[in-house]
Amino acid sequence: MLESRVAAEGREFSPALFLIQGAGPPATTPVLLILNQPITDFDTFSRLWSRSGYRICADGGANRLYDIFEGELKSRRGNYVPSAVHGDLDSLRDNVRLYYESLGVEVTQDHDQYSTDFAKAMNKVSSIHTNSSLRDIILLGTLGGRVDQGLGLLHEMIREETRDPLLRLWLFSESSVSFILRGNCNIIRALISSQCFTRNVGLVPIYGPAIISTSGLEWDVKDWDTQMGHQVSTSNHVVADNVEVKTSAPILFTVERVPTIA
Repeated sequence: MLESRVAAEGREFSPALFLIQGAGPPATTPVLLILNQPITDFDTFSRLWSRSGYRICADGGANRLYDIFEGELKSRRGNYVPSAVHGDLDSLRDNVRLYYESLGVEVTQDHDQYSTDFAKAMNKVSSIHTNSSLRDIILLGTLGGRVDQGLGLLHEMIREETRDPLLRLWLFSESSVSFILRGNCNIIRALISSQCFTRNVGLVPIYGPAIISTSGLEWDVKDWDTQMGHQVSTSNHVVADNVEVKTSAPILFTVERVPTIA
């Protein structure tokens, strides 16, 4: 079964495929999930939009999408219409709702007060996109602002991936892309040749203790115990185009993006 093979063998990650114009397609056509957080980099946003198929705004994420098209970008707003807006809708502005509904966007409400708008949007995506292959979901959000919300987002990422071993979440925040590594072997490809990233990476065991081995980093480790409050590999540097990470438990891998992508 694919699920057991993923757990045993790990995965390959090619984050540059979401950013390079004219590149070959990712392994799957990703979903773009826009959270209710500022969109600070229009160039990265537009590239992620063009590489995705289904695009969903989590409640006030629709406000963020609408608001970036002001000033000189206002005429382009109609070219960036989401597939759906979903959440408890307590943050969605009336003018934004009316605008997208007038363009045929599905706007749906979930009154559950025990889940976040991110979780509600994920449930919406799961109800529409069901198959037995690897699935990529791009999260457009932030780890800045409120610390509790940033940590809560990282918590929800591991929760969603634990529920569905065929799911792969990519968090594009202000200046980085972060994703979860798990399984015996993980290979992150084209970190240098793509020219999308700086050499700065971090391997953070925010989900609990792990034993990791790496190759392709300036400070490689072998059978290295890593744990929050003890030793952690942050501010490491990429020295090979492909980086390999073996880990005994899930860890968060983060690589910094270059300010301008070629």
